[in-house]
Amino acid sequence: MNTYIVPCSKAQGFSRVFIVDPGGDADFIIEKTEDSEVAGIVLTHGHFDHCGAVKELKKRYKNAPLCIHKGDLAYTGKTAYDTHREDFLKLGALYLIDELQDSFYDFPEADIVLDTDEVLSFAPEWRLIHTSGHSPGSICLYHTSGHLLSGDTLFASGIGRTDLRGGSFEQLQKSLERLFELPGGTKVYPGHGGFTSIDREKLFHEKCDL
Repeated sequence: MNTYIVPCSKAQGFSRVFIVDPGGDADFIIEKTEDSEVAGIVLTHGHFDHCGAVKELKKRYKNAPLCIHKGDLAYTGKTAYDTHREDFLKLGALYLIDELQDSFYDFPEADIVLDTDEVLSFAPEWRLIHTSGHSPGSICLYHTSGHLLSGDTLFASGIGRTDLRGGSFEQLQKSLERLFELPGGTKVYPGHGGFTSIDREKLFHEKCDL
């Protein structure tokens, strides 16, 4: 999966950044951010592959708030282990919870609980778009300069799965309709795979009638 290190503002560049979806390899992420002030950690949703490095990063960046939408709050804090276990069970991969349990036992509580369509307090150039469907609390982050961090809502030639906790294909379709209202030239940076654009994905979905 893709982890993004994002400038909080154009003016500050990479001197002040936030981290999006730290799925794993905390040491590598720390190496890439060691010359920056980390202002926050944002999860586009709560699934295990997007938050595996959170515990280690919170130890390093104690003042960086962990942010997640209220719809996926169960993936954090005291309920994190049981919620992830439920997903592993649905995936038929319950054995993985034993291998990864250290990542989810004593998982940090969310510091900032995001709601619908607000801006990030530490990065006001970025606006939250609530895009439920892949999970109840899935979000995308949009910058008016034409950049979208789409999490697992929208991929290059694909969309996120809807068979895990709280997933809904109907809600995902409505979320895609919202994203397709963005300017066509918007560059899309998904949670997995390569980059794409709103225009390209609108055309793909029209051809596939998704």
